[in-house]
Amino acid sequence: MEGWQAVPRYVSYASVVRSPLPPSPSKQKRKMITKVRYSKNPGKTIDYILNPKKGAHVVIARGVSSLTDIGILTEDFNRQCALRPSLKVKAMHIPMSFHMNDTAMLEAHAEEIIGDWIRHMERHGYRFDQFLVGRHHDKDNKNPHFHFLANVVLDDGTRANLANIGKAAKEASISITEQWGLTPANHRKRMQADKNKDINKNENRTAGIHNHRHQNYAEWNSNPASNEDTNSGFTANNDRETAMSSISGNLMEGIAELIIQPTVARIGTGSGSSDNTLDHDKNKNKQRKGGRRR
Repeated sequence: MEGWQAVPRYVSYASVVRSPLPPSPSKQKRKMITKVRYSKNPGKTIDYILNPKKGAHVVIARGVSSLTDIGILTEDFNRQCALRPSLKVKAMHIPMSFHMNDTAMLEAHAEEIIGDWIRHMERHGYRFDQFLVGRHHDKDNKNPHFHFLANVVLDDGTRANLANIGKAAKEASISITEQWGLTPANHRKRMQADKNKDINKNENRTAGIHNHRHQNYAEWNSNPASNEDTNSGFTANNDRETAMSSISGNLMEGIAELIIQPTVARIGTGSGSSDNTLDHDKNKNKQRKGGRRR
């Protein structure tokens, strides 16, 4: 089996003795993100992975005769696929995404990190005779990411093992992230979960306060005897207020009676009679005047 090739600006695996960084002291699970996809046309996938507009370049490769020429790489993959022409799926494509905090680490150790991931897969029964790994630099504010493309046809014309490869890729990612102390890929989800947890805690606390108030109100209404002493002063005050309201009501009734009955005589004759009216006085005056003329 041929060893993989590396771009000259990266250190070759054959000539380096790796001293991996110690695992992070944090006990939380760490992993990079990997998703398994399948390609029926390796040439189109290679065009995407090595798109010059994305600032792409090959990090490591195996079983190919070029690291920069897209045409030659496509011919190499098609030649390998011809060993098993009945297969519809020709290649396996796995994008690998890392956190922005790991950018400096990947600049210095990308080949080693990806190489450890590949070896982890191979130790667990997955064989890759022809593959390439490209890196994109399309956006400065985008997570550093790589693209792993492997031919599903092996050198002897047999089909590569793809059973449960998605689960295996995730386990390899977890292992590599712990080994190299990378930033958790799910840190944003965890932060959002913590935020939602705090919100739920506040909502539960508010609901508990409302329930407590409602319970106290229900107990107060259901036990009037126990509230007799407590409410005695309140009852006495209510009685006094009721009496004052009664007096005020009677006074208002008297005032209303004076207002709506204005026919009471206001000019008296000195007789002290209570039925002296203004008309009655006029009649008496007429009688007196008439008597004097006679």
